Amino acid sequence: NVLYDKEKINLLNKQLKCIISRYQGKISITTNYFDKFLLRELREVCTLIYYREKVILDENKNYLGTELIERRLPCLKVDFSKKSAYVPVGLFHRVIDFLNDLSIPYEVNIKEKQNINIPMKLNFKLYPHQEEAYRKWFQRKRGTIAIFTRGGKSFIALKAIYDLRKPSIIFVTTRELAATWRNYLIKYLGIREYDIGYLGEGIKKITQITISTYASGVKYIEDIKDKFEFVVFDEGHHLPADSFRKIALNIDALYRMVLTATPYRRDKNEVLIFSLCGGLVANIDYISLLKMRIVAPIEVFKTIYAVGPEEKLQKLLEVIEKHKDEQIIIFTQYLDTAEKLYLELLKKGYKVALITGEVSKYKRERFFNDFVKGLIKILVTTTVLDEGVTVPDAEVAIIYEGSGEERQMIQRIGRVLGYKPGKRAKIYEIVDISNPKEKVAYFRRRSVREYYRLDLVKKILKKLKEGNNQRVISDFY
Repeated sequence: NVLYDKEKINLLNKQLKCIISRYQGKISITTNYFDKFLLRELREVCTLIYYREKVILDENKNYLGTELIERRLPCLKVDFSKKSAYVPVGLFHRVIDFLNDLSIPYEVNIKEKQNINIPMKLNFKLYPHQEEAYRKWFQRKRGTIAIFTRGGKSFIALKAIYDLRKPSIIFVTTRELAATWRNYLIKYLGIREYDIGYLGEGIKKITQITISTYASGVKYIEDIKDKFEFVVFDEGHHLPADSFRKIALNIDALYRMVLTATPYRRDKNEVLIFSLCGGLVANIDYISLLKMRIVAPIEVFKTIYAVGPEEKLQKLLEVIEKHKDEQIIIFTQYLDTAEKLYLELLKKGYKVALITGEVSKYKRERFFNDFVKGLIKILVTTTVLDEGVTVPDAEVAIIYEGSGEERQMIQRIGRVLGYKPGKRAKIYEIVDISNPKEKVAYFRRRSVREYYRLDLVKKILKKLKEGNNQRVISDFY
């Protein structure tokens, strides 16, 4: 918060006039003269705060945790000869809000990029909670939309692409997520496949509507920085902070949307996201989606402790036997673990399939179809299904191994939360307490367990069990 001198502000209001434009990929603030007070405050407003994580190890090099180191990044550059200051386009609204707060007169003279000429057809309709989030975002055409897993975040971005008709780029974390977005653009906006660009996997194809991995976005930033007017940053809860910063600071898109499952990050870099793309305009959590009957209630969320790998495997078999008539997904962290579990279950006669990053897309789809039909009852997988792949609905999720990242746990739980009348999801995590890495991972994701075990979830589940099938009205209707 900046304290302003009232007399100084009144004088500035009378003497100063600013023109805001876009010049060489930056926001240009041109004025009839530069006041030292104004410059000082503008520098502060245009200084970004972000955080870097530092790993903490004990004397034996064992992982103890992390600490966050605050960093400051000044973004204002001044050319006194032209009486102009320049900031990244992502800070446009921060500058506007600053001038409004001081009641300094200004004129915005920004020419938008031309509309795209790609044929589109809207093949979906937003649900009320999505419509409300979109309406709030559209007021400034920038902002962060937090909707919990399975809440339909992507459709809000699709609606924006359709309505804006501006050159658009979507940044994603993985190639699997890129494939999902490509399918969405084709299916729900009627865009021809050859009209969709892609940056990733060694491919460099830039069109008016392009999908890019974050890594490729950084690699080709000079080629894309002035090509787009609308940018979507997907998976905001765990996008790579350094990559995001480089892209968001350099790309000159006026309109920005961040999609995220949860608004706050473990590394606190939501402050960077909010600064460069806009603050939180919608925050729809699991409880809200549960009330709207968009996700299923969790009937069981249980942690099972084992001592040693043999006992851990035995505990897994007990859970599987208990739910042998239901569809089960087993999540591991490592390929060798997944392969061992698959062979063990196959040996015991279970209808099981193994899905890893080495399995072809064709084979994976065949397994998914068999899973839906009930020909396969158990999917054993690694991190490949954590995100970006459309996975058939299941009733039981077993977290056999995990990284400890909250975001991973949330994504995995989301795989069994698809709503069906009468469905009750079951979540199990099996922890080998003799394994130091597993113990650390278990404690790191504890807040996720606490969240899903809220008393409110239990109350809603109790009402459903009692046969109270009346429509549950939420704050978003």
